[in-house]
Amino acid sequence: MEFVTYYFTLLVMLASVLAAATCFSAYLASRSRGMALAFGGFLCYFVDVAFMLQDSIAAVVLGTAVDPGYLVMRSLATIAIGDAFLTFFWLLACNFTGERNRVVQAVPPVVFLVVSVGLLMGATTPEGRFWFYSLRMFYVLWILGFSLFRYFATHDPLERTRMARAKVVFWVVAALALLVIAEDALMFLVLQTDEWALGPLVISAERNYAENLLMLAASLLAIGYAARSLSLRFTAPPADEDDARAAHIGDNLIIYGNRHGLTEREREVLRLILQGKDNQNIASTLSIALSTVKVYVHRLLQKTGCENRQALVQDFWRNI
Repeated sequence: MEFVTYYFTLLVMLASVLAAATCFSAYLASRSRGMALAFGGFLCYFVDVAFMLQDSIAAVVLGTAVDPGYLVMRSLATIAIGDAFLTFFWLLACNFTGERNRVVQAVPPVVFLVVSVGLLMGATTPEGRFWFYSLRMFYVLWILGFSLFRYFATHDPLERTRMARAKVVFWVVAALALLVIAEDALMFLVLQTDEWALGPLVISAERNYAENLLMLAASLLAIGYAARSLSLRFTAPPADEDDARAAHIGDNLIIYGNRHGLTEREREVLRLILQGKDNQNIASTLSIALSTVKVYVHRLLQKTGCENRQALVQDFWRNI
């Protein structure tokens, strides 16, 4: 069982560092703030998992004479790195939902840090250990709940359509987060044991396998997304995005354009349509005649099979 745990830990660490590397590469190519935040989150989680291997080494070297000071410092370091990796993903959710209020962004990590240190003091009882180890997933559930609130709070139907594309990720993360809490409840509140033998497998209470599974799934998802972003750079260079909606168009415009066989100029016109510009503004922005813009718009509607500009915009956000 020790070897199974060891190699599973290596797998999670490998996935985390690969996700961090691909996200960082995608950031360098696209200057996407989301990719930068994902890079920070996965890198911090890599360090967090590395602490597990450190504990195994400490148990072998120190044996039963583990210094209490080491345990305290180890716990505080775990809280700090856990707060860091969760906050990166919290800021990623803020970036995705368009939340720009700095106070709103700052409150959750501060609350998590303070509550974690407070719970550490009472982590000697089964209930105390449950709340201490499960607090991470309550942070995750907060991120999901806030994202859901932002989804229903927006009055922009196109923004809601864009956010709805992440519904599969939302429900997968929610299910795995609840599984993590269920695992903690089983080990700390029901069984109240440090280890649980399941056939030939010995499951440690302080080692949350469901959390590792959650981050493994997140790593694979991020690797796929970042790799797709990098591959698109062979088609078109990154564009400077100034406002919130334009920042979400990005690579999706390239994907949509490739799907419908749009030329580079047609993609430029579509980008401006998605930003809400009328034909006259598009003509001024691109320094072309108004009649030429009308020709490009007509071609866009023909190639995408849309009846009008509104249907074109809805089709973009719904189907990319």
